[in-house]
Amino acid sequence: MMKSHAIFRCLLAIAVFVGLNQAATAATLQAKVIEVESGNSLIATNTNRSLHVRLKAVEPPDSRQPFSEAARDHLKALLLNQAVVVEYTELANGYLEARIFLNGTDVGLQMLRDGAAWYDRSLEYTLSPADRELYSRCEQLAREEKRGLWRDAAPVAPWDFRKSLETAKTQAELSFNSIREAKAARAASRLKSFSNTDLLGGMVGPGSIAGNPSLKEIWPNSAPGTWRAIEAQAPQFTIRIPANSYQFDFPILDAQKKIAKICYTVGDNEDAVYTVMWTSAADDGTSDTAAADDAIQGFVKGMNSYYQSKGSTVRAIVSEGRPVKVGSYAGRQYTLTSGVMSGVARIITRRVGDQREMIALAVLGPGSEWVGKDFLNSLRLGAK
Repeated sequence: MMKSHAIFRCLLAIAVFVGLNQAATAATLQAKVIEVESGNSLIATNTNRSLHVRLKAVEPPDSRQPFSEAARDHLKALLLNQAVVVEYTELANGYLEARIFLNGTDVGLQMLRDGAAWYDRSLEYTLSPADRELYSRCEQLAREEKRGLWRDAAPVAPWDFRKSLETAKTQAELSFNSIREAKAARAASRLKSFSNTDLLGGMVGPGSIAGNPSLKEIWPNSAPGTWRAIEAQAPQFTIRIPANSYQFDFPILDAQKKIAKICYTVGDNEDAVYTVMWTSAADDGTSDTAAADDAIQGFVKGMNSYYQSKGSTVRAIVSEGRPVKVGSYAGRQYTLTSGVMSGVARIITRRVGDQREMIALAVLGPGSEWVGKDFLNSLRLGAK
């Protein structure tokens, strides 16, 4: 629900902007562009008032997509410090939805013709039939000539990108046993033993759940976007995780039929999901590298099993990995991809007597070069 002060701001804005009528009849004003925010939004001044203006039916690449900065720079080159005519019909989310004319040229058309933006047909109702045809034609010509963003072999519309990102994020959260989606208990029933490939994959294998799992919000009422350090035992380590994380613990019977415990946390920040898993259980005689490889393969199998059960075509893929060593622990680091999400998993382990300790870190977010270095490097072994 919109707060009262926000409503008053909207009402004041409508009054200041000469009054937008319900019939959406276009009105015009003269203004000077003083700032370009993105490939379709800017700030202009009119009689010493600041106006936030957005180009009608013109959508540049999302800020997380390739060519986003180029689109903004292109609009900036066209309009910054220029006197323009703003032809507007409505106020939406604090922006005047408008066509902007520079020396008689429709700047929205120019952005489409130069391949700097997409034609957003969901907003074409704000244009006349003739303008719709012209906007569509300008985009088509840029596409045929491979201008700007159309140089990409498979450009993705920003609205499709955001939809895919949200879908992939939800799938990733579920794949990481996100309790916020109420799937943690189901994942626990599939995670059977430590000393085989089922460590993170949720596949059925030897061993069994030895008791009821526990679930807790680690830092209730934490401010959004904050991070805090968690301290774990057996093995001992600290690491910084999102403060909205939950911790999930459950006992298992290990390969020697003794009770061990697997713990993990899962949280998110912005568009990425972070998880930490740790355990100490009977060693099955495998090497550190083999233990890490078994764990990551099981994890990927579990993700893909989930995707398949939901009828999704998304598949998780993991690299061969490279050796890593952290203190007395050794293991491997892997690159993960899953739809539009990508990230990294680091699994380190060591033998302590007849036990094997393991720590697994994974993070998955948007962007092919997203690696989560700060998260991985915050791991500190031993007690504080």
